[in-house]
Amino acid sequence: MSDKMALPENAPRPDEDVLLDLNFVPQWAKKEPGINHYGISDRTERERSDRRPRERSGGRSERRRDRDDRRGSRPPRRERERNDDRSEPRRGLPDRREHRPERVELPVDIKFLPDQKMLGSMVRQIHHSKRAYPLVDLAGLFLADTKGHLVKIEVRSGSDYKFYQGRKSKIVATGRETLLNQIISDHLDTFFIKEELDVEPPAGVFPMIAKIDDMLIGPPNHHSYADRLAEIHRTRYAGMPFERFKEKVQTVREEELIERWKQEASKKTVYRLKDAPAENAREFSLIQAEEYLRTAAAGDEIEEVTRAVIPSALARKIKDYNLIRMIREAWQAESRFPISLSFALRAAFRHLHLYMFKAGRNMNFVTAVKPDPIAPDATVENIRVVLEFLADHPGSTREQLVEELCPGAEKDSPAALEILNPIRWLVERGHLIEFFNGTLSVPSRRRRRQ
Repeated sequence: MSDKMALPENAPRPDEDVLLDLNFVPQWAKKEPGINHYGISDRTERERSDRRPRERSGGRSERRRDRDDRRGSRPPRRERERNDDRSEPRRGLPDRREHRPERVELPVDIKFLPDQKMLGSMVRQIHHSKRAYPLVDLAGLFLADTKGHLVKIEVRSGSDYKFYQGRKSKIVATGRETLLNQIISDHLDTFFIKEELDVEPPAGVFPMIAKIDDMLIGPPNHHSYADRLAEIHRTRYAGMPFERFKEKVQTVREEELIERWKQEASKKTVYRLKDAPAENAREFSLIQAEEYLRTAAAGDEIEEVTRAVIPSALARKIKDYNLIRMIREAWQAESRFPISLSFALRAAFRHLHLYMFKAGRNMNFVTAVKPDPIAPDATVENIRVVLEFLADHPGSTREQLVEELCPGAEKDSPAALEILNPIRWLVERGHLIEFFNGTLSVPSRRRRRQ
């Protein structure tokens, strides 16, 4: 049996709005998962690549030359550290001098569930095609698509452990403060509407202006300076200690930059609560909006939970170190063999009137037609010949049927059509099983579960 799944040629797709391609070679069955959707950074991949053993053909001297070449292509370590200090940290990543959090094994289980929209699309296509598909390969499709699965986090039975989840944002974390910080930094738009207003440019004498890299902070003698400094630190340099961040600030005397700042300051960004009446909507600055979430809204937003089911796209944004690490490792294990998704799909498929059976090396298949074996002797001659041939040669295609039963006949000839015409009826009745790759087999006479 080929390992490429395909819907019948020229068959209309029942729902084009969801792009679900069943023509695939499952990557999880071929090699280790390459791209983890849950937070493996480029740096982690490079470090992993560096740890792989080098080819032995070059010997020790070649490895030494490679090492010397790498050293020659970059500055000495102390100079690199100085350059790193001067460079801007990437947004959302901790400062490289910060220590990695302690690795803690949480008493939670991570499992994966199918997305309902993708599940509905797949079920309709299976019903339409009348073919049988490997369950584990279908599970691999859901896992490979970041929109195709949900992440379920559940405290293990017998444990009194709890974690935290936002009622509106749905993001999760192991600590209340960790969750609150992420809600403030990443989910402000869940609570506030952001507006840009035109205001009068700042008036006054500003002999100098402060900046950090290419961002203007403002004149130190302007009332907005402290708030703007804190805003840039929280939004762009959150992983850097504030005192070290202030050391990077430069104060210059440049009229051009001062004029540019005045133009930027003539636009005012305000935040309004989404739930507040429009006529009484209070204007918040960014700092005021964050403080409101921290004091007034946190109590209603954050709750203790023992179970959470969140979309994959949201799970990828979790910043809690141990939680995202466990999700990442669970995804890697599931990619090698999607067991939790297979179990979830098995129950869903049966509920949606599909049937399961085993074939080959005890592989589970799903189909829209219940396998129903029929005795060849109880059928007419041309059907009996087909059933007996496929019982002796399971996995044959239509072309092979014609070639073996009508040697030399053209596929459109009357003799070939006499063999081929009953196949569709046999498949729809379950007397034949047509697999995803077009091969045919008679169902086993063993009693099978639905």
